[in-house]
Amino acid sequence: YFCKRSGAIAGMLFSGLLSGVLADVRGRRYTLLFGLVCNAFVGVASALARNATELCLLRFMCGLGLGMVISGVVTLSAEISPPSCRGRFMTLVASCYTLGFLYTAFWALIIFRAGSGSWRLFMFVNAIPTICAAILAVMFVPESPRFFLSRGRLRDSVDVANTIVKRLGGDGNDLLTFEELRRYLFQAKQIGVTSFRAKEVITVNEDNLNSHEYGTLHEEIRMSLSSMSQVFTNRMYRITIPLQLTYACLTLVTGVATWWTKIFQGLELTSDAYSLSFYHTLAQIPGMMLASGLIDIVGRRRLVIIGFGGGTVTLFLFSVFANSVQAFESNTRSAVALGLACCYSICLCVGWLALDCLSTESFPTKVRSTGRGVCVATGRIAGFSIQFLYGPLINENRLGYMLGIACMFAVCGVIISYQTTDTTNVDLQDHWEGGKAVELPCDDANLTDRRYKFL
Repeated sequence: YFCKRSGAIAGMLFSGLLSGVLADVRGRRYTLLFGLVCNAFVGVASALARNATELCLLRFMCGLGLGMVISGVVTLSAEISPPSCRGRFMTLVASCYTLGFLYTAFWALIIFRAGSGSWRLFMFVNAIPTICAAILAVMFVPESPRFFLSRGRLRDSVDVANTIVKRLGGDGNDLLTFEELRRYLFQAKQIGVTSFRAKEVITVNEDNLNSHEYGTLHEEIRMSLSSMSQVFTNRMYRITIPLQLTYACLTLVTGVATWWTKIFQGLELTSDAYSLSFYHTLAQIPGMMLASGLIDIVGRRRLVIIGFGGGTVTLFLFSVFANSVQAFESNTRSAVALGLACCYSICLCVGWLALDCLSTESFPTKVRSTGRGVCVATGRIAGFSIQFLYGPLINENRLGYMLGIACMFAVCGVIISYQTTDTTNVDLQDHWEGGKAVELPCDDANLTDRRYKFL
């Protein structure tokens, strides 16, 4: 278990940053598909691993693939949805991980509940949804029009935008023409709304940049890594650093979730620990529904603060309960522990979905995935490190101390969250002007049509 878990965490640690760069260089869809194919292969190969070394290496690759999937799908969902319902759309997409948790918990309950069972079968069964997702993504998921526009691929941007419009039931009058986009960019380039590559296309009067202008993948990644400092320059650090600290705090609080089965066993409950873990996972469903329904009304930052605040209260009560568990009747312990664990799960679900939405919307298109990747990597470093503290406390059955420490991290998260910038119902930025709002061209009434919102 330690080999499997640590390998996956280490892979996600590296992938958080590198996959963000890859998504900004090669595309959101490319990164998503690469991650899905990688995970599908690794999932099947893990079931055939011959020793712990091979399994650990494969789980490391699984972490790399998982980071790519998250980076691609979160950014892509943000860039193809309108501002008025972007939050709801993003949370619905991101919250599908809950279905994955339920799927995994269900099969773990079936295979391992009796204390025996084949871990190889468990690995193979968990690879099936990834294989299905890869096939569906190839068939139905388009690239982001914003990404094509930022790379100077105007014709591709128009084609993808119109494909999405047609799938949404739009008619010929709703379609974007190439000349309309060129006219928009010709006006916008004077005030810096578009990317330098889009400006170059307008200047040379071409539909797309030539392929040789992209350079090799190695050159693109090297240039992107060297320019990663952009997320800390030109006052963008005011966005990046608070988000980094918020991710770190939320990951430190979430670190408790790794040990729920051990926590339930340490409390000496009468109910089966695996069953309680499954019911606790089910609590993410109402959390997902709350986040989806409130994120465009309450706002991203407020929901993050609410998630931290609820986590603070829940962890404090759970810490008190863990220290005085013997005072409760045996039949009551399971109900109290499960209730508090479910409240914790709901608060974390709301906080994570809101924070993912907030971080993705905070950066301009050119470094959107990279900026979010920097924040995610910071959180994963914190999450990886905190287990060296939580693990010994679990082994010594000092549950109250561990929950109390997590509670203090949640309090820090409430304070730090106030320093982030809310992005509720705000258009995504394609160009960074030191945090100042950029005025869109309005000389032509046709250029302010809503369809441009998604470019």
